[in-house]
Amino acid sequence: MGDRLQGEFVPIAEVVKAVGLRGEFKVYPLLDWYEPLLGSPYLVWDDGAALEIRGRRTSGNCLVVSAAGLTDRDAAEGTIGRSVGFLRSRYIETDFPKPPGGLPFRYLGREVVTLAGESVGKVDEVRRHGPQFTLVVPGVGGETLIPAVAQILLPDEGMTGPLVIDPPEGLLDVAGD
Repeated sequence: MGDRLQGEFVPIAEVVKAVGLRGEFKVYPLLDWYEPLLGSPYLVWDDGAALEIRGRRTSGNCLVVSAAGLTDRDAAEGTIGRSVGFLRSRYIETDFPKPPGGLPFRYLGREVVTLAGESVGKVDEVRRHGPQFTLVVPGVGGETLIPAVAQILLPDEGMTGPLVIDPPEGLLDVAGD
């Protein structure tokens, strides 16, 4: 990834191997994986170059894809280790494909506050547990794990500013116990 894209590129999958002789390659989904992005004009390589997916099929926990401009195995092998994703600045566009609740990259680095305005800390990591995400907020006594569910995390479609939570009794007391 070039320096000009540092902090701007959001990876959704990593190329793990070439497949066959026609330029197909296998991608491993990452935290911000959302399959409809593969058919969108927002998909790019990790250097910001446009990436047009021409076909895809499931292969275990991965996908095998074919892309415009890659027609043989040598070209596909040249993509191993690269990432595919999108540019952070494009996420706010109205036709950007995103799941209900949005993609988890936008939680990272944001402050978490309670409804009363009390700071909990900043999100250091987002973990996926099936379809649900958990926000990891480090603190003096250990990590606070905050489920990113509607009952706790107030709706937020933005990418900046604090995330507001309405924690159930005891959620914030268990860190460091």
